[in-house]
Amino acid sequence: MATMTVRTTVAFDPATAARLERLAKRWGISKSETMRRALEKAEKEAALETDELPDFTGMSPIEILDWLRDNPSPPVPGGWGDDPHRELREMRDADARIEEEREYERLGRRVAETDTPYGS
Repeated sequence: MATMTVRTTVAFDPATAARLERLAKRWGISKSETMRRALEKAEKEAALETDELPDFTGMSPIEILDWLRDNPSPPVPGGWGDDPHRELREMRDADARIEEEREYERLGRRVAETDTPYGS
């Protein structure tokens, strides 16, 4: 837990105060620690959104790996989340369905053009 050095008073609307209380209870920590963690996470996310990166040239390889572990890259648009194997399988299945529909469409056009069954 961080050492308290500055006392700050904040005012929340009832819904935000209740949210802070619930989150602190769920995490089993004080409301102050909850706010510290939330602020740290928000700051990291804001840094990633602005492509703000640390100066890797002054970091050791271990420090770089630690930073990368603590700051995972955001998901690729339309891409990978928590289970990339499942998502890849779903994408392949969707592609297979699209190809199947295209083949039926081509077959249907061929039948209509030749006026024979199955385009023979």
